Amino acid sequence: MEDTLAHGSVFYEISILLVISVIGGYLGMFLRQPLVVSFIMVGIFVGPSFLDIVQSSEHIDLLAHLGISLLLFVVGLKLDLQLIRTTGAVATMTGLGQVLFTSIIGFGICIWMGYGVVESTYVSVALTVSSTIIIVKLLSDKGEADSLHGRVALG
Repeated sequence: MEDTLAHGSVFYEISILLVISVIGGYLGMFLRQPLVVSFIMVGIFVGPSFLDIVQSSEHIDLLAHLGISLLLFVVGLKLDLQLIRTTGAVATMTGLGQVLFTSIIGFGICIWMGYGVVESTYVSVALTVSSTIIIVKLLSDKGEADSLHGRVALG
């Protein structure tokens, strides 16, 4: 395996990414932004569009998959079947509305950007899942998961 940066290895690259993530997390907390949003911005910042730090994409892909798995696990820990039963119709209507709204808007944006129907469909479905996960994480971080709107979102 070859070195990916002039100063070292994949370890060096991941170390730089972690340091930038910590700085971005503190900056996000200072600006009173959720950590999820801060880390997404760090990912955009270190990606190929700006700093292009990520050279060993296969290692970073593994970390990304692990991170998504852990986030889904945390969301699963928050799910309560009793909560779903008590919020019933309201949660169902809100959930369906969110899925429809996000998928239609995502599909429209993708078509507008020149993607085909199949690609736009995949992206719009991925947006509905990812937006739900982010909302659940934001509610959990703010301590609002037990509020009425938090229970409806979780349901």
